[in-house]
Amino acid sequence: MRGLSELVSTVILLSVVLTISVSGFLYAMYYIDQNQAAVEYGFIKSVFRNIAVTNIDQAIRLDYRYPSSYVAVGYKVTSINVTFVIGNTIITFLNTTCLTASVRRPLAQGLNMVYGVNKSLVESDTPYMFVYEYYKSGATTLVLDPSPITFKVLYVNSTQGSYTILYFTLVNFTGLNNPAKPPEIYGQGYMVVKHDPSKDLYFKYTNITTIDVYINGLRQSLPQDILNALSSSTNGVEVDIRVLRVGVMAS
Repeated sequence: MRGLSELVSTVILLSVVLTISVSGFLYAMYYIDQNQAAVEYGFIKSVFRNIAVTNIDQAIRLDYRYPSSYVAVGYKVTSINVTFVIGNTIITFLNTTCLTASVRRPLAQGLNMVYGVNKSLVESDTPYMFVYEYYKSGATTLVLDPSPITFKVLYVNSTQGSYTILYFTLVNFTGLNNPAKPPEIYGQGYMVVKHDPSKDLYFKYTNITTIDVYINGLRQSLPQDILNALSSSTNGVEVDIRVLRVGVMAS
């Protein structure tokens, strides 16, 4: 009986040790997995922030290599429609394409602003884009959103007289080789972001006395700088709209 008791005790002890060992191993693997996912997510977060702070309106090319065992870079098209009513002219820009990076791990809680300002109209010294993150359906998603419209008021004095120019700039992500198509996603680990000003869209209107901006049908309150420019100009203002088409490819 004593021998049997010792055997039972040994089996129980081994079972406990084995359970603890397996639990420790699983926890260690989980910790390593979460840590690696967090490292990759932090890396791509830095990439998106770097793009957001870059003076993207100039000719520029940005090349990034990023770890991609957990991170998947992609894009999404949002139904953000912008309409300008410039005098008697109406011009509409349909949809905005954002860059995304997803990790199927719980690395964020709720919806968080990472960088930038989520406003419809911002001054030209504000970054063109903002970055936010959210957790949903088992995945953490990072979004680089170029939807803010930047504006600038320029008062010009020349030998031909003085006049005012209102500049509006919109940004959209497109294919690297074809600005009429969405970003090109062929793989993961390497990304190119390129802006060629010759592929931008330009619109110019003169002698304008009224202007309204609508986003998804909602009339926006114009900043005081724009209202002052319109009210102080007796012959109207010049309105210049530029759409930056920023090419993206991931491979």
